[in-house]
Amino acid sequence: MKTKLCLLLFTVLFFSNNSYSQSKKIDINGVWEDINPGVQNAVAIISEQNGKVIFSHYLEWKGQKFVESGTGKRTGNTIVYMVEVTLPIEGWATQGTHTLTLSEDGNTLEGTFIDNKKRTGPISFKRVR
Repeated sequence: MKTKLCLLLFTVLFFSNNSYSQSKKIDINGVWEDINPGVQNAVAIISEQNGKVIFSHYLEWKGQKFVESGTGKRTGNTIVYMVEVTLPIEGWATQGTHTLTLSEDGNTLEGTFIDNKKRTGPISFKRVR
C-alpha cells in the first residue's frame, strides 16, 4: 500500500511539474545572432508583445550589406513572420516568409524561409541576450 501511494504521489508530481514547464512561455525579446553559414556581422532583433512579433535583421555577405524587417505572430513556440527587404543585395529576393521554432531551452530559433523567388532553405538564430 505504501509503495502504491508513493508511486501515485511521484506520478502526480512528475506530470504536474511537466505540464507547468510546458505551459511557461519563453521570452523571445532581444538580440539573436544569425548562425547561418556564409554571413558575417549578422544579427536579428526580435520583439514580441501579446503574440505579435516584430523582426529586424542585418547581415553582410561577401562585403555587401543586407537589411530586412517584418511582422508576424507567435503560436506556442512557433514564430511565423513576413519580411520586406529594405537594403537588398543584387540578385537576392526582396520578400519572404520565415517559420521558426524555439528550442526547449529558449536559446535557438530554427526553421525555414521561402522567398518571392520561390527559393527555400534553412534559417537559424542563437540568442545573444
